[in-house]
Amino acid sequence: MNRRYYCLFVLFFWAVLVRAAASEGTFNILFIQSYTSQTPWHNDLNQGLVKGFRESGVKVNITTEYLDADFWAFKSEKVIMHRFCERARERKTDLIVTSGDEAFYTLFACGDSLPLQVPVVFFGIKYPDEKLLTAHPNVCGFTANPDFDIIMRHAQKIFPQRKEVICVIDNSFLSNKGLDDFKAEWEIFRQDNPDYDMKVYNTQNQTTSHIISAICYPRNSYGRFVIAPKWSPFLSFVGKNSKAPVFSTQNVGLTNGVFCAYDSDAYTSALAAGQRASKVLKGTSPLKLGVTEAGQGFIYDYKQLEFFHIEPDKAIAVGGIIVNEPYWEKYKFLFILLYPSILALLIASIVWLMRANRRESKRRMQAQTRLLVQNKLVEQRNEFDNVFHSIRDGVITYDTDLHIHFTNRSLLKMLHLPYEAGGRFYEGMMAGSIFNIYNEGQDILHKMLKRVARTGESVQIPQGSFMKEVHSDNYFPVSGEIVPIHSKGGITGMALSARNISDEEIQKRFFDMALDESSIYPWQFDMKTNCFIFPQGFLVRMGYDESVTIISREEMNRTIHPDDLKEIIPQFDKALTGENKTLRMNFRQRKADGEYEWWEYRFSTIDGLTQDSLYSILGVCQSIQRYKTVEQEMREARDKALQADKLKSAFLANMSHEIRTPLNAIVGFSLEFNL
Repeated sequence: MNRRYYCLFVLFFWAVLVRAAASEGTFNILFIQSYTSQTPWHNDLNQGLVKGFRESGVKVNITTEYLDADFWAFKSEKVIMHRFCERARERKTDLIVTSGDEAFYTLFACGDSLPLQVPVVFFGIKYPDEKLLTAHPNVCGFTANPDFDIIMRHAQKIFPQRKEVICVIDNSFLSNKGLDDFKAEWEIFRQDNPDYDMKVYNTQNQTTSHIISAICYPRNSYGRFVIAPKWSPFLSFVGKNSKAPVFSTQNVGLTNGVFCAYDSDAYTSALAAGQRASKVLKGTSPLKLGVTEAGQGFIYDYKQLEFFHIEPDKAIAVGGIIVNEPYWEKYKFLFILLYPSILALLIASIVWLMRANRRESKRRMQAQTRLLVQNKLVEQRNEFDNVFHSIRDGVITYDTDLHIHFTNRSLLKMLHLPYEAGGRFYEGMMAGSIFNIYNEGQDILHKMLKRVARTGESVQIPQGSFMKEVHSDNYFPVSGEIVPIHSKGGITGMALSARNISDEEIQKRFFDMALDESSIYPWQFDMKTNCFIFPQGFLVRMGYDESVTIISREEMNRTIHPDDLKEIIPQFDKALTGENKTLRMNFRQRKADGEYEWWEYRFSTIDGLTQDSLYSILGVCQSIQRYKTVEQEMREARDKALQADKLKSAFLANMSHEIRTPLNAIVGFSLEFNL
């Protein structure tokens, strides 16, 4: 009994010790966000911060507080922040991380001493207070410069027809800071764009009807776009109903009516803050890390792009990313792939279930027969053996321990082994006792069998494999597969079927050599895709890339000489309708060098399910340029011979006339002399 208590005490002591050691290596972090947990990016901020600590190898417990600065007045914010600090002090917080201007400035204005005692890492600050940052060496982080000149020039690219800028502000400190910054940037922008106008609307000094009329009515907002230096709940209402695109410097406005925000990515910013906070916790001074300006980019709301009829590609082309994109648009390609995959999986499952059901039915019948009479089992086994013996391919079965169970006569004949003793003569021997399968010089038989036994999936014998007889040095090319044998939901063995493909391989090689030597190329016309399928050598000869194996009929027509195309198209159309079952066509076809070459195409049609339908068209093509050249030369020789014959006849006629005229004169003078 004492021994048992002693063991329990030791276990309890070690559990407490391990827990204490783990707690000593874990830091408590207070993460203060400026707005509520209903903003579209609060989860990205939390996840990015967690990943930043995790990638840096620092264990932390993060407590997230939401200031909700858009709802509370500044005095109330300080009270709430003081409560945050009190709770954080009770948790013995080691470091504070803030997101946004409101959270950071309220933290140091609340009057609590906690931000003076622990390091503070901030990010997302638009308007940094240099005096405050310099006065606190325990502060470091990232700022994001709201460059309104860049925003306006970007809006000019997207909406070149909108020439009036509407700046909407309120009376908050940050909004006024943003207005001053905007006016300074406006002067720079106006110098390059004097045709642009600007108006400022204050949501607290002016009636809301003026603002709504300015940007929510199409007749007024047609030529305008809105700049929002500081986002507010009122702008969320106006932005969702605005007929003018709204550009903001805060990503918190996205999905709430903002067309585009020029800001840092929430997840990336929080990740960088987590990494910097990890360096501080590891001993690096915040003063040494200092303040860094974070990279920014344009972030678009997909629904706003649709509303203003802006193509997403155009928005991306000018720089930026798109959020709030529907899953169908974002993963359209995956959905398209998913449908045929599910269909194929369903078909495969049905086939597999049918096969499994058939095998299960057969096993039940065998079990019932075994219970009824043992002789029936013997008869069935003999019948089973006869079935395997009647298969032309070689078949051998193994158990899960890779022992031979059965071999059929075809396999024994293929291996030049005695087959009169039956298929169970080699039962019990290990795999590889009578043959091995080699691929690229490696014996792969055991590897394939183990793979089938492990995965339960069939395996094809790789192309180019050889089966080698163990009792001799003979080997030959082989093809086949190994399939699992299932019983009672488990794999009881494997069956290997193989075939000697020596003759087929030789015939194939001879056939390929004959085609290569004679420049005869087989081809096929696919009725479904309306495309021609040619060998790679033919397409390369015609100037196509080696990766191309299929060309459309329109592309094929473009390679045919225009003078021949008028005759070829009707003939091929008759073949497609079944009028021409076989046909031979001669025409000129353009080669890779742009010259035309004479080709002869022969084809035969394969009928489909009905007489008036075609399944496919098969044919061969051969270059007859040599014969056409010889024919042309013979034709030219014939024409030259005919021309020579005509010249000879003309010459003889002329000579006959020239000779006959003086002879007549001589005869005349002779008669005169005689008289």
